[in-house]
Amino acid sequence: MTALRKTAVLSMDVEDWYHLDYFGRGQCNENISMLDGVERYLGILAQEHVPSSFFVLGELAGRVARLLNGQPDVGAHGWSHRRPLTMSVDEFAQDALRTRRELEDRLGREVVGYRAPCFSMDRKRLDRLQELGYNYDSSRIDFAGHPLYGTLDMSGFDVARPWIYQRQSFLEFEISSLACGRRRFPVAGGGYLRLLPWPLMRFLLTRYLRQETFYVLYIHPFELSTRPDPPLPTGTPRATRVRFSRGRHAVAQRLRTLIAILRKHGFTFSTFASVRQELLSQQAPESVI
Repeated sequence: MTALRKTAVLSMDVEDWYHLDYFGRGQCNENISMLDGVERYLGILAQEHVPSSFFVLGELAGRVARLLNGQPDVGAHGWSHRRPLTMSVDEFAQDALRTRRELEDRLGREVVGYRAPCFSMDRKRLDRLQELGYNYDSSRIDFAGHPLYGTLDMSGFDVARPWIYQRQSFLEFEISSLACGRRRFPVAGGGYLRLLPWPLMRFLLTRYLRQETFYVLYIHPFELSTRPDPPLPTGTPRATRVRFSRGRHAVAQRLRTLIAILRKHGFTFSTFASVRQELLSQQAPESVI
């Protein structure tokens, strides 16, 4: 395995609230947007002087391209947040290509990264991503307790370093999780940053950072939006309403605190594209075909 300093990659999945799988999209008022969370996130990044990777839905590319134009690492997140495992492999390939072309047209530069909506990825679709010319993916998560996540077999890949898998020049970045007994707990942000009591989240995160050297955070615009909760579809279960709204007011401060904790533990900040380039540059030319 290639040695690498303690590194954290912050990332945002750029989707709107009505893309969440626990809402029926046809019942949502799509005229109400919570994409102001992208701007708030960019403001925090600027204040903290840290970079980030972004994974953008194709259908939102025109709305956020101006905001992300100066960001060095923008990848694809599918066209409309349809989970890849609900599509055939060929449908998925068409979706991934369509999204990449739209982002490249809007941004005027190459798009080489991908993250599946809801981490809904398997090996067949991952192989197709590499065939399509993507250079990296960040869809693997080891958390069997979530019904929407896929299972991503990494046989045939080398471990470039813990949490990073490599086949030729294609890399898979795994989402951070912590083993506690027989279970694993995600410590990578998202809903867990909002919903878990902060003392518990901080304890799990600190335990992870003491034993690992690579950390991934993911977050969504609605979690950082300053706008009130939109009218949710009629019949939305109370548990889903709570899951959507709880903790949003605290996310910005928790994110700043998380950045401070990472620094305290000696982590520096990078992007997936930069980590990939650094790993490949440390390897012999013949190993990075």
